[in-house]
Amino acid sequence: MFRPIRVLHVDDSQEYGEIVTAYLAEHDEPFTLVTEPTPNDALETLSEESFDCLVTDYEMPGMDGLELFSVVDRRYPDLPVILLTAKGNESIASDAIAAGVTDYIPKDDLTDSPALLAKRITNAVERQTYSRQFETLVETLPGVVYRTRETPEWDTDFVGGNCESLIGYPADAIVAGEVTWESDIIHPDDRSFVRETVASQLEDGDTFELTYRIVTADGDEKWVSEHGQQVAIEDGKGVFEGFITDVTTLKESERQLAQYSNTLEGLQRTTQRLLEATTPEAAAEIVIDGLESTLEFDIACIWLATDTHLEPIAQTERGWSLVNEPPTYSPDADSLSWTAFEEGATKRITNMADHPDRANPETPVASELIVPLGEYALLNIGATEPDAFSEADAERVQLWADTVTEAFARIDQLQQLKAREDELTRQRDRLDQFASVVSHDLRNPINVASGRLKLAAEECDSDQLDVIDRALTRMEELIDDALLLARQGQTVGETEAVALADLVSQCWGTVVTADATIDAECAVTIQGDRSRLADVFENLFRNVVEHSDDDVSITVAMTDDGFYIADDGSGIPEDKREQIFETGYSTNRDGTGFGLAIVREIVEAHGWEITVGDSETGGARFDITGVEFE
Repeated sequence: MFRPIRVLHVDDSQEYGEIVTAYLAEHDEPFTLVTEPTPNDALETLSEESFDCLVTDYEMPGMDGLELFSVVDRRYPDLPVILLTAKGNESIASDAIAAGVTDYIPKDDLTDSPALLAKRITNAVERQTYSRQFETLVETLPGVVYRTRETPEWDTDFVGGNCESLIGYPADAIVAGEVTWESDIIHPDDRSFVRETVASQLEDGDTFELTYRIVTADGDEKWVSEHGQQVAIEDGKGVFEGFITDVTTLKESERQLAQYSNTLEGLQRTTQRLLEATTPEAAAEIVIDGLESTLEFDIACIWLATDTHLEPIAQTERGWSLVNEPPTYSPDADSLSWTAFEEGATKRITNMADHPDRANPETPVASELIVPLGEYALLNIGATEPDAFSEADAERVQLWADTVTEAFARIDQLQQLKAREDELTRQRDRLDQFASVVSHDLRNPINVASGRLKLAAEECDSDQLDVIDRALTRMEELIDDALLLARQGQTVGETEAVALADLVSQCWGTVVTADATIDAECAVTIQGDRSRLADVFENLFRNVVEHSDDDVSITVAMTDDGFYIADDGSGIPEDKREQIFETGYSTNRDGTGFGLAIVREIVEAHGWEITVGDSETGGARFDITGVEFE
């Protein structure tokens, strides 16, 4: 105790009151003693002051000690009461204990051992203090404490804590046997498991621990964790005490975590397959298969967006059995799906019957997740019962949707690129054919003119003949350049994964570089036509070397959406930066003027963009952007 123990002593003998004071004074514990001569005086004092313990004589006029205890117990049930009995009144002791008196002490015992009184008072006060603390603890516990016996129905003689908030039944009903843990509370599917688990664990010791489901008074299902131990054996049966807590939230978190883990694993597998898809139809079938196998949604359909409507292209087997002709959605007819697609926002429909603008009033789908896949498609996941999808379900589906949208975007880009490739191929073929015709048709008269020029040179000596010879030579060069542009500037072919650092190293080895050096920081993989990309780097490297000093330094490095080639040469004037990509432009009298034109044509054929600016050292920097990394 951190303060003196306040004791109210009742005895009609003033002399014995002084003796009790002396007994307590000899003890190390601090006591504050108040002595009253009659029970009535004691009751009046109790109504005015608080005490930690009541010590009362048994034989007193008007009211004996047990009668006083009866009044005190009704008014102050938490106050410990110690009864002092004189010699010859030992039979009173059993009546006192039966009545609930905290303790009794024969007065002769105090004569032989004066310290006994202080010890008994201290123990009584501490027990009462601990009892109050325990009751407070039990009542505020976030679970249920119990004491039960190993009987067929696990008879329970004590239940404390938040019993009613956990299971819906009052503790008194369980103690009275009106509700049994075994038959009424434990989930029917878990009863055998609980019995077997407890029995198995008790074979190895006196404790057990398990998690199982219960059914509350309202019919709700909860998960609980139980920790118990055997504390005694009575009549050949084990007596157990334990603690039960609600772990429903924890189990739900574990379930959601497992679902997310499965979702991510399934998404990874689906993503790998989507990388191989080259058409929206193939991608949609892969997604539908993943929804069935991983997320276990057996009613799902994907609509592909066209210029004017949403057209169904893939559906689960059960979806076909419920809706054998999925509708086509368009802006002309109001529908939940078209609205969600236009708004680009996922909708969770808990009860389809509540929405008059549903596409089919007779639909067997009662609840639905409507998930736009960007501008490319729409995913609907349905169920035949209302409110079938939780917020967690919507989050998992959205995780898939983000990845699937990227896959559709990649396929759309591939299709656009393929269309561009086809068009460029046609242009290339026409250009090649035109160049060949021009080359053939022009070379004949040039050859005739060249032959006549030689004959003329034999017959006369004129300065004009040299001018004619140079003109004919230039015409032959122009014909060769036209063929070079037609053949080197052809569009990209089949794309593949290209390790950029390896390609840079290969191209650097094929260019005459004099004393030039290169620093390549491009350890990434891109999708492209390796042969065409080699033309890009070789032409750019050759351009730098031909227009710079012999010891020029070149850097190849990455940006957020591509890469660049920079040098520390003299740079390119700002007013010439667009001209350098034009066919035939060159500042080198020996150059063809086609190198950078070919570079831009190949870059744009990949769906990328090339620009030129200043490098950090004042030289030229060519940036190629719009590149997607593997």
